[in-house]
This record gives sequence, C-alpha cells and structure tokens, in this order.
Amino acid sequence: MTAWGGGAVAQSNEAAPKPWEKIILPNVSDYGSIGAIQTPTARFGNDGQFLAGISIASPYHRYFINLQALPWLEGTFRYTRITDRPYSGVPGFADGQDYKDRSIDLKIRLAQEDADWPEIAVGFRDIGGTGLFGSEYVVASKRFGDFDVSGGLGFGALGTRAHFDNPLGLFFDRFDKRLDGGNTPGSVGTAFFTGPVALFGSVSYLWREVPLLGDDLRFTVEYDPNNYKDDPAFSDIEPKIPVNFGVSWQPASWIQVGAGFERGDTAMARFTVFADFHNGFNPLLDKGVPPEVAVRGRDGPKGVPDGRPADPVPAAAAWLPELAEASVRAVASDRQLVVMRFDVTGDLAEVDLSGGIPGHDMADALDVAAAVARAVPANVNVVETRLLSPGGSPVMTWTLPRGQLLNGLPSAGFAEEQAVAENPVLTTPAVVRDAAETRDIAQRLFDAAEKNDVAINQIDLQGDTLRVFVGDMPFRNFVTSAGRVARVATQTMPPEVERFAVVLGDDGLAVAELTVLRTHIERLSKDEATPEEIWHQSRIAQAEPAGDEAILNRSRYPGFDWAIAPRTRQQIGGPDSFLIYQLYMRAQASIRPTPNTEIDGYAGLNIANNYDDLELESDSRLPHVRSDIKDYLKEGETWIGRLQGAYYTNLAPGLYATAYAGLLEEMFGGLGGEVLYKSVGSPWAYGLDVNWVKQRDYDGMFGFRDYNTVTGHLGVYYELPFWNLNGSVRAGRYLAKDWGATFELSREFDSGIRAGVFATVTDVSAEDFGEGSFDKGFFLSIPLDIYATRPTKTRFGLTYRPVTRDGGAQLNRSSALIGRVAGYDEQNISRYWPGLME
Repeated sequence: MTAWGGGAVAQSNEAAPKPWEKIILPNVSDYGSIGAIQTPTARFGNDGQFLAGISIASPYHRYFINLQALPWLEGTFRYTRITDRPYSGVPGFADGQDYKDRSIDLKIRLAQEDADWPEIAVGFRDIGGTGLFGSEYVVASKRFGDFDVSGGLGFGALGTRAHFDNPLGLFFDRFDKRLDGGNTPGSVGTAFFTGPVALFGSVSYLWREVPLLGDDLRFTVEYDPNNYKDDPAFSDIEPKIPVNFGVSWQPASWIQVGAGFERGDTAMARFTVFADFHNGFNPLLDKGVPPEVAVRGRDGPKGVPDGRPADPVPAAAAWLPELAEASVRAVASDRQLVVMRFDVTGDLAEVDLSGGIPGHDMADALDVAAAVARAVPANVNVVETRLLSPGGSPVMTWTLPRGQLLNGLPSAGFAEEQAVAENPVLTTPAVVRDAAETRDIAQRLFDAAEKNDVAINQIDLQGDTLRVFVGDMPFRNFVTSAGRVARVATQTMPPEVERFAVVLGDDGLAVAELTVLRTHIERLSKDEATPEEIWHQSRIAQAEPAGDEAILNRSRYPGFDWAIAPRTRQQIGGPDSFLIYQLYMRAQASIRPTPNTEIDGYAGLNIANNYDDLELESDSRLPHVRSDIKDYLKEGETWIGRLQGAYYTNLAPGLYATAYAGLLEEMFGGLGGEVLYKSVGSPWAYGLDVNWVKQRDYDGMFGFRDYNTVTGHLGVYYELPFWNLNGSVRAGRYLAKDWGATFELSREFDSGIRAGVFATVTDVSAEDFGEGSFDKGFFLSIPLDIYATRPTKTRFGLTYRPVTRDGGAQLNRSSALIGRVAGYDEQNISRYWPGLME
C-alpha cells in the first residue's frame, strides 16, 4: 500500500477477551471499584476496559466510571455523596441537598508481573478536585496460584495511620508535613507524596466454580491504612478494626456485584457494569447490512465479452527463505505490481508480474528484477522477467545477466531498450469516447447505484480509469463504501475500464482517493482471492477535486433527509438539585442543494423536565456566555438548537475550506469560516477558524441579545504513531473575549469509540473564573453502529465538565473540518480493509 502524501451539562498489550467468554475482572484502583474494598492494588484491566457503577458504605455513596485508557494507564472519575453533610452551611442555599464531591484518579503501571517480579504501580487519587480524599500510593501485587497478594505505601488519606515518618523528609523538609486539603488545585504537585506514610495490603482468593452457584467468587481481606479521623463526613467515623472483608460475584459477563464489611461495623454493597471499548457495547448484535452488491463480469453494457480468463493464482516459492520472498513481494507491491510466479531452474530465475502503473510499469518491472537478483541463490546467473496482461498473457520480456542487475541499471530508458514485445496486439490503445457516450455510461452507473443503495455524487471517466466521487454512505468503514461503489461500477462500465479510483470525503470534499483494480474485484467475487492478498495492490492517495469534465448525478440534488427521536439532556450535581433533566423529542432535517452545500438544523420539543427546581443565579464576573444555562433551560423548554447553511470546498489538494451562517448552536448565532490543511498520510493538520457571533435569546427561537464578539482559533492537530492517539492544541480568542489555548488528547479504540480529556487555560485568573479555576473535562464519542440494527455513521457524544463557567468557552460548531478529513490514511485503510467486500 502506497500512501501519498454549575453542574455539568452532558450532551493492550493484553489480548481482549471474546465477548462471549467469561471475564474475571481484575482489581481496579478507585474506592468504588471491583478489586480490594478500600485499598488499591497494582492490577490493571484489559486495554479498553470500561467500568461504571456505584458503591455504598455509609456515609459515602460513590458513583464511578473507570477506563483502561492505555495498557499502562487507568483513569477514574468519581462522584461522591456524603449523606450526613449538607451541601452548604449558608441558610437558603441548596437546602435539603447533601454534599457532593467530584474527583479524578490516575494509576500508572511501572512494571509488569513475571515469574520473579510483581506488578508495580503508582497512583494518585483526587487530583485537582477539592482534595477531600487526596492521596498517593506505590503498590505491588503478585499472584500465587488462586491467591493474589498486594501491599504498598500510602500518603495522604491512605497514610493517616502514620506508621512511620516520610523517608523523603530526610532529603527535603517539605515532605515531612502534608498541607491541609491535600491535592487542592493550588497545591497539586506540591502535595504529592507528602506527610506521614502508612502500610496497606490485601489478600484475595479466587474460589473457582463454586458448588451449586456454578460461578467464581473472589474473597478479599485487607488492612486499611485510613484511620478516618480526617475524613470529610460530619459524623465521627471510628473504625472498630482496621480490617475490611469483601466478596465479589460475576453472574454475567458484563456485570459484577459485591458486598463487604468495613471498619468492623459498616456494611458495603457494590454494583458494577462494564464494556470492552475495543469490541463495543453489543458486539454480538447483527447489524443487518444492506443487500449485497453484485459483481458483474466484463460482458459490458453492450454484451461484448472480452474473453479474459481469471488471473492465475500466485505460485508459492517454497525454496525461497521467507525473508527473501517477502522482500521481493514488497518491492513489487510498492510499485503496484503483483508477483504471479517465481521459479528457479538451474542458473535461471524467472518472475512473472502483473498490474503496475501505466507509463511506469516497464521500469518498475526491472526494479523487481533487481530485487530478485539480490534474493536468489548465488548459482543463478540469469533473471528473466515477464510483464503480463490482465488476462495472464506475456506482453514484455527482459532476459538479463544477474550481475548487470546487481550493478544497477544504466539509464532511465534501459527498460524500453531491452524489452522484447511478446504480443504487440495486446498493447491497449488510447480509448476515445465522445461526450454523448460518456454521459450514457454515467447515467447507467447512476441508475445502478440508486438501485443498489450506493451514493455517487459525480464521476469522471477517462480512458481505462473511472473516478467516482462518493456521496453520503452509511458505513463508518470507508473501505466498505469504496468496495460497494467498485462493485456497482462493474455492472455498467465498458470492459476496457480497469481502474476504479474511488474519491472519499464528507460534504462533497475530495479528501482521499482509493484505487482498486477491476480484476481484483472480480477475483474477490469468485473467491479466487482474499482482501489480504490484494491489499498491496491498491492505493490510497490525496484526492484531486473534480474537474470540468466530471458528470454530476443530478438525480441526487436537491436532496432531503430528516429524523426524529427522543433525547435527554441533564445537569448533574448542581446546587439546585442533584439531577436536573429534560426528556424531549429531537426533530432534525437537512437539505442539500449541491454536493458541497447543506442547510440543516434541529429543534427540541419538550416532553418532561424538572426545570422548576433551577433557582441559582450566575455569579460570574465574565460575560455570561455559558453560565446563564439556567435561563436557556427554563425559558427554552422547546427550542431551535441549530439552523444554519454551510458550504464546503477544496481550495487545492489537501486544502479545505468552509463558510457557514445562521443559528450556529443553542446560545449563539452568526457567521464564520474555516480553512484547514491535511495531507492524506500525514499525521499533521493545521487549521484556522474565525467567527462573528451574537448571543441568542433565552427562549431559543430567532431573537438575539445585545452581546456579540469575534472568536476564532489557530489549531494544530497530530495523530500519534501509537495506540490510535490524537492530540491537538487550539489557541485563540474565546466567547467571553478571553485569550488562551485548549489542549486535547483522545484515543480511538477498535470499536470506533473515542475517549478523551481536554483543558483550557486562558488569561482569566482562577479567582475571576470561579469554581474549578479553569475549563476542563472529558468526553466520549460513541458510534451508534456498534449496537444499531443498520449501518450508520451517526455518533452519540457526551461531554462532561465538572463546572460550567464562562472562561475558556468555545463555539460549538457542527461544521468543523478536522472531523471530515482526518482518518484517511494507510493505518486506517489496513484496519478497515477486511470490510472491502461487505
């Protein structure tokens, strides 16, 4: 394969287990997780493992989600209700609510377990939160049969039993005493590993196949290093004993329940569900793909057969060492040639090749011959190279001394000078078609595409090459879209058309061009080859925009689409109520006058909500660009969320632009534009957007308030070379007229689920920003096709901010370009390639 160039508004190295297999969940670090009861272990889950659950041990109710974000990194978000402590000591403020605490934990693997060495990890609890549960630890775990033993050193909340002074204090005095509040935002980093140190440990036993029950039970006993004297509960907690006991049971592959006895007098209950982000939530559900697209042989629309037999199956060269054979095939595949036969008889080596790029195939064939000369045994003196037609007949032959090939080719024209024409009649003349014939072929293709539910915007047919510009297909796997387009093309294209160049991209943008050979599609349809066998004979490249001779599929425009479905939105953990919710019906529609133009929007129609509980007014010192969320929710129970027109275009290969105007999001309308450069195959992208916006009225209709501003950002995006990680930095002006930068890091798992974190730092001080100090949070983006009954590219997005404030607030644009042009590269092609014939 060659690659060319207030509250929160919610909108492995280890092999992943099969979804039908029983999973024994490992221990995880956070308080409410499924390992030890209160103490951490060094155990990690499977890469991509996601947990969600609740743990109750009075007076704490802990709600948690946990993600094995990387093979060596685990993150936990925890929401703790302290049921005996009021939300606020101020009369009339949040009356009747108990206290809520949000926190984030991280655990990092330092060493993996082996026969002689334990698993070792370091962890941090309550980073950047209130610090009520702030602590750090170093822990080691080792298995002995069905027993799992863990032990470590705890600091902060895990060190309050203070078995000994901090040994780091021998070198730096600041480690002797821990600051009050632990890891509060102002003390993060300075508080780490400070204060007294306590020992902790646990032993668990896995009882396999319990009689009568039939499932496994895990029993755990642990020594708790927390004396609870500094705990934030209002009632004094006095442990009777520092030992906790627990048992966990997994009745199904996606659920686990646990119970225990803590502090000698307190019962504990725990409920946990989990999913594998690499396989999705429901990997066993039949997605019901659309009807198969048939491949038609080359009898052509006029019924004229070309009589070409299938390509011969490549012969195995058993005598070649594996490395030598791989090197020859790699050189051929880089030049879009396939090795059909490789044989050695005495001092003669013979190689037959097919495919190749017209105009380059002769010179490329001799490059492969040189690779053969380097790979064959020393007794070989002559290399004979044949270039075959698609039907398998030899077209050109070169018979050259091996030494000459090893010493290099003397000139660029050497291949043509030394070539012997075996069958000049097979030389394909230039194909000439008049405009009427081309339009007739195009219309037959458009009709066949509509019949097969394949979206084609326009085509460009020149000689033996067909360029097809794909429309909106329902497949997240763009290789599947390309494969279905190629198959429908076999039904109508004349026999001489051999190359199908499928141009991919959303909203009429020409982003990537995937070229496949018609011969390969035909062979795949007859099970004479597998997608893996022809993988190296296809090509992904930067797409050129459609030229003046491209023919538009006018039957698709103007296009109209609509959908209606129930949705929810919620605000969690605010002072007005623990949960503010709305159930509404979302109706959305789009009109597409041309492939590059779209008018779209949606409206929310209220069904039920508890917005009457919203009373707290914003105390923000900044322009209220987000903190007036209460007024938007209460006055806009039924609202227009978006109504905009957008135009997308290619300014040049790899350079994209969009312009848009209208009601851009629920709180702002206006106009703006973006330019982005992203070369196919490059991990880098660069973009700039500028927007003039005006604040919308609270009722969510067509009125506006007085506030307006100019906002925009310069963005740099990078696809990291491991674990499908993506990072970005966007710097510029925000909605509240503050200046700064947003940092984002995300990972896409094998199922297509994306998880990430972000943080925005601007010139707004922590005091002016208010609670939370700066904007931050995490997000999930879930492709709905992992549990839908039909293929779809629709995603469900969830963004969580611990506090919604005005600093660092960005415009929620639906027309951002990076999501439309990223991902078309060799790495994703290889990942998606098995779906070529789906």
